[in-house]
Amino acid sequence: MEYRNYELEPDFPILVLTGDRWRISSVRGKHLHFHNCLEIGICHSSGGNMIFHKQQIRFSTGDVTCIARNVPHTTWSDEGENSLWSYIFLDAEALVGTQLSALNAENLGAGNFLSDCHLLLHPLEHPWARQLAEQIIDEMVNRLPGYQVSVRGLCSTLLVHLLRVYLAGNAETVRDASLFAIAPALDYIHANYMQDFPQEQLARLCHMSPTHFRRVFKEQIGTPPLEFLHQTRILKSCALLRSTQYTITEIAGLCGYNSQSSYNRHFIRAMGCSPRNWRKTSADTPRPSLLTFSGWSEAEEPEK
Repeated sequence: MEYRNYELEPDFPILVLTGDRWRISSVRGKHLHFHNCLEIGICHSSGGNMIFHKQQIRFSTGDVTCIARNVPHTTWSDEGENSLWSYIFLDAEALVGTQLSALNAENLGAGNFLSDCHLLLHPLEHPWARQLAEQIIDEMVNRLPGYQVSVRGLCSTLLVHLLRVYLAGNAETVRDASLFAIAPALDYIHANYMQDFPQEQLARLCHMSPTHFRRVFKEQIGTPPLEFLHQTRILKSCALLRSTQYTITEIAGLCGYNSQSSYNRHFIRAMGCSPRNWRKTSADTPRPSLLTFSGWSEAEEPEK
């Protein structure tokens, strides 16, 4: 299993990857992967296969995918093809939180949707999916005056439509197929990374003994739970360093560190330099991220 973290700006947490370089190899990768945020993809050309956890499905030109943050998956193109995609990565709770709260108030299950849904939408059955996703991408690429307001509105509309599809389908089957053992712990860390909590609490959420939980977590993520928590905190702090004027001490506190010295120590371990130096140099980097837990910054080269 491979975990891919995407650095999203705190005030406008959405990232678009588009252009001719975003092509998928025809060779299936060795590992499934999952993200720290919601992924929406548009297939612009060719076809291929996707695996969601253990379920394999076909995709083709015009299809739109919606994959929640805790769903292991992988994608590969048909033999001899390198399908072209555009991707939207977003933290829906932070981007359109008020609207999601309203949906939860109606008991529509927005929380389950954001944690474990996986959808593939065909253009003839759901033409709105590609239309809305492409409008979001156009707004993010062109960045005309008022684009952030427009993007938030378009994302709200798209998420409502996706939630309706999720609820109309076999939602219970989707959940059973997509969740893996430590998903509740990942959800908890995602929402509470700034708090101090014992690892035993994470184990209880996953209905495991602490020893078994630590072993399974490391097997699936590649790092122990405590280390993963610190890496999540550091990633969040990178976004704050890059896009806000908070002091380093303030950022340390916002990300769960009681002292700047502790924050500095964990930051240097993850990023190889101090927060101060990283802040000075990050403006010259397209999208800095955690070295061992980064999402794509360039399309992967097709495997030979």
